[in-house]
Amino acid sequence: MKKLLTYSSLAVAAFLYTISLHAQSVKYNTENKTNALAPFKISISILNFEQILTPITAGIMVEGHLKDKLFYNVQFRQGYIRNFMISKDNLITTQKESKGTVFEAGVDWVFRDRIKPGKVKIVTSSSSSSYGTSEKYFRADCDVRNYWALSGGVFEYIRAKYINSDSSEYITSGTTDIKAPKDKFTHLNQNTIGLYVGLVHRKIKKATVAVSDEGRTYRIFYSTKFYLQMLSGVTNVGDILYNGQSYKVDNAKQIPLGYRIGWQWDQQGVVTGFEFGKMPGVILDTPVAKSDFDKISTFLNYMRFTFHFNIYNGDINYSMKLKK
Repeated sequence: MKKLLTYSSLAVAAFLYTISLHAQSVKYNTENKTNALAPFKISISILNFEQILTPITAGIMVEGHLKDKLFYNVQFRQGYIRNFMISKDNLITTQKESKGTVFEAGVDWVFRDRIKPGKVKIVTSSSSSSYGTSEKYFRADCDVRNYWALSGGVFEYIRAKYINSDSSEYITSGTTDIKAPKDKFTHLNQNTIGLYVGLVHRKIKKATVAVSDEGRTYRIFYSTKFYLQMLSGVTNVGDILYNGQSYKVDNAKQIPLGYRIGWQWDQQGVVTGFEFGKMPGVILDTPVAKSDFDKISTFLNYMRFTFHFNIYNGDINYSMKLKK
């Protein structure tokens, strides 16, 4: 019991040390830059998890701020690993699988823009030990820009659709029904081209904070973005190969409408994103009653995690002076 208490005390002490943050009282001057956003910046991503495509994609994003009320973005991502959750040996259709491609281009037009006073945390020093990390910081006054925008654009998604043996869906070609036996899969490739419209809400903190005692200036940029968008698209389905023969997919029924809800957090040029929704595509129209899984996919058929890293002309650099 004594050893247990000793280990517990050490664990608690280590935890408290790790999260200990020592606030300081310092003299500083803040220069707000929330309206000085980069007109052109490039980010890359090397690790995205996209359920609608494959587990892993990589790509590039170009975005910027045009005038006061207009923002734009263009992004491209390509799958570089096939869906490793499904073995090729378990596929009974043999046409080449799409690893997945995403292309989007759109604009945000700001219709409501407000700036309010807020705070930003400035970390002046940190130290580490075997027990954890301790920081010294102060909270500086900083403007917080809030805006609402209308968003719209175009997209193209190319991805594979897998149908397992437990699904109520199966492929019909003429009078031939192609069903996967137990623990096997059929698949088809689908290419969706469409439009999206919706709302965007964003908070921005961008400033330089000059600390008099240190003679040092800190560059600060944080941004959070929430969006809700409706999607509309048309999907083309490729032929399949089964037992060495080519078959058209005759029972692919268009699902032209979808939606997505997403959130992004930009911390000093590192952007983390989470998104979920229903992508326009196709379902295989069969007389079999829908399974519970198929019923769920009627409303939700993907979740996505993305990670971007700014490499050129990011907001942390644009219109920001840094002095040491």
